Amino acid sequence: MRTLSHACGLWGLPKALVKGVSPLTLLIIVLSLAFLLPTAAWAQTRFYPQEAMVLLTTESNQTEVRRLREALERWRRDPQNIDTATGSARAAILAAIQQGDLRWLGNAKAMLKPWWEKREIPSQTLFVRALVRQGVHDFDGALNDLDAAIGKDPQQPEFWAWRFAIYMVRAEIAKARKECSAIGNRFGPVEQEGCNAVLLYRTGSPQSATIALNRLSKHPDYQGRHAQEWLAFHRGEALRVAGDRNGAKRAWESYLKTGLAGHGLRVALIDLLNRDGRYAEAWRLNDQTLKSDALLVAAIQSAQGLKNGQEASLIAELEQRLRQQEARGDSINERPIIKYQLMIKKDAKTALKMAQTAWKTEREPADALLFAEAAIRSGSPEQASALLQWQSETGYRDPDLDRLITEIRQALPPKKR
Repeated sequence: MRTLSHACGLWGLPKALVKGVSPLTLLIIVLSLAFLLPTAAWAQTRFYPQEAMVLLTTESNQTEVRRLREALERWRRDPQNIDTATGSARAAILAAIQQGDLRWLGNAKAMLKPWWEKREIPSQTLFVRALVRQGVHDFDGALNDLDAAIGKDPQQPEFWAWRFAIYMVRAEIAKARKECSAIGNRFGPVEQEGCNAVLLYRTGSPQSATIALNRLSKHPDYQGRHAQEWLAFHRGEALRVAGDRNGAKRAWESYLKTGLAGHGLRVALIDLLNRDGRYAEAWRLNDQTLKSDALLVAAIQSAQGLKNGQEASLIAELEQRLRQQEARGDSINERPIIKYQLMIKKDAKTALKMAQTAWKTEREPADALLFAEAAIRSGSPEQASALLQWQSETGYRDPDLDRLITEIRQALPPKKR
């Protein structure tokens, strides 16, 4: 097993936080928060915020934000130093992932601006630039940077882990499976079992994924905070995909009670509760003062269901964000905004156009579900016929999505089903 020193340096994490976690295991945890959640962890307005605007939810996050501010200050003192800029950009990206606040991507890109178009730069800078690019949906650019980084330094497990993540976002399952095998060959079977567990439930084998995840939960490399959150999320997701929604709820609630759960797991649980009509529970859990776009849209859904008089003010807040995004030229083809158009504004045709655009680059189960719902609610189920091929190629099955895909298939001429 490799030492933790480079992993701690990469993410600016204290060694106590990742004690007992191998470098790649840590990176799989982080990449899962970034790419593998059926939520909008990457969906947030993007601009240059004041440090105080980062979303804070727990006392432990105060320490993380302090490290971010220290990294930003180091960059301000020496912005032309590539090592300093790379390290500070890493810190901003980690804050974005952990808090679901992607406004920090603007800071990270600004830090790397002197080297944004350069190729002959250190492997770590290529890697961090890849993370920024995938955060703004430039997946081809991100893969090019990761390929170059691996070419320069193939012994960095995080480079391979994030390339696996992008293949999963794009539903390039064959490439993801090959990458997972390469990870195992280079870094060991435990690291491979982590990415393979995700592949299992994303390709139609949630029961096998649950067994693998339960086994990993007993491994010493998975006892740290981030590893436990990773396991909790994916156990819940595997149970949900298998049709055990109560089991998924228990898995997510159990970890949420520890007070350590990050943005992604919280959004997953709140979304499940809203979909099941358990609005009061969802509202109670959605208690952050500063909400990401995903949590704000979820709050509007809960308010609608409860008829608690909060809906109008929450919609006004989201609409203001949308006007700001439009003024900056930001992409609005994000899952929370598609969900807002579809489920709150009841504008299925607009939601469908947005979902079709998003599907060109992001093909995860959450994207498929919104695409199918928008097509059916707009009265044009055939517009989502691409989902039939996607399901055939990936093998992914999900009770909610299966029902919608059946409806889409029935709407097609017999020869195209």
